[in-house]
Amino acid sequence: MAAAATSRRPVCLSCLTHTKSLFKKSDGDFIKLLDCPSCGQTVDHYVECEKSIIFMDMLLQDIAVYRHILFNADNFAPQFYMKLAVSLLLSEGYIRWTNITHNLGPEAGIKDNEVYLYIMCFLTAVEIGIFGAVIILYSGIKFHHKIQLRPLYNGLLLGQYGRLANVAAIIWYQGSGLIFQAFVLVFVIISSIQSTRAALNIGRCESSLLVITATLISVSSSYILQPLLINMYESF
Repeated sequence: MAAAATSRRPVCLSCLTHTKSLFKKSDGDFIKLLDCPSCGQTVDHYVECEKSIIFMDMLLQDIAVYRHILFNADNFAPQFYMKLAVSLLLSEGYIRWTNITHNLGPEAGIKDNEVYLYIMCFLTAVEIGIFGAVIILYSGIKFHHKIQLRPLYNGLLLGQYGRLANVAAIIWYQGSGLIFQAFVLVFVIISSIQSTRAALNIGRCESSLLVITATLISVSSSYILQPLLINMYESF
């Protein structure tokens, strides 16, 4: 069993109606999934799914699996999101460090100086932070702070999980090409659209416009800030 009913009121994955429970126990260890009193569909069919199935549906960008993780799942604890955040910063930072090493050449000495790695990790944190700030600001204006902040924060971070593809680039290529970076960025945008839709319960078009705007602002800010930080360090 991949998840259980949480202390929060779970929601139906189909109509988002709050329910008292996801399942009820029968004799022994058997459980019976409950139907939603509003739409009649199973409240959360992912309760009995393994994490591998959940991950596959995340790759397929099923909106229901994002709702399951953000609102109903117990096994995605705060520690999971902390580990995800650290993994994102380190993998993305390393890839950016490797890329500027290739662009500037080995004679620049960047590859042998780990300070540039720290700068790239900091830039990654700034980029993700600005991305999240734009979405949080918009949601605060639209909903007048009447939103659940924890699912929103978790959803913002969960939508970035595609950046972990950089781990494959580190293992196999020791870097990433332009096509690979574009693919990762598109995947991150799509997953962020779905996670934002799930967290805020907004339409696909609204979520797409919001995520693309936040991405443009965050990427542009990181692009402008990178040479400034590098020049500041080199002149120090």
